[in-house]
Amino acid sequence: MEPTVDRPAPQVTVADIRILLDSSAELPVLYINYGPGDDGGTEAELDVWAAALVYQPDIVLTRATALDELGEEPSSETIAAFLPKVQKAVDQMISVRGM
Repeated sequence: MEPTVDRPAPQVTVADIRILLDSSAELPVLYINYGPGDDGGTEAELDVWAAALVYQPDIVLTRATALDELGEEPSSETIAAFLPKVQKAVDQMISVRGM
């Protein structure tokens, strides 16, 4: 099942990656947070939190992986070029979850 218009996958932004890179959490990760939707279902959004406190299958990207891919001080352009790869992972994770 692909993400749908009524249940779209959250869009990864440069700001999401910056929040991950700047997080003070221990071993921070970007993950899909499935919160309650307006219709009683679940609505997915991206969030950053400590890896130990996140359900592992919901993790999209770790700070360590982001640093490996982007370097220590990536420009906004470098991050923007990386977004399609992260977005693809988010889309696949939403598809597998069957939202």
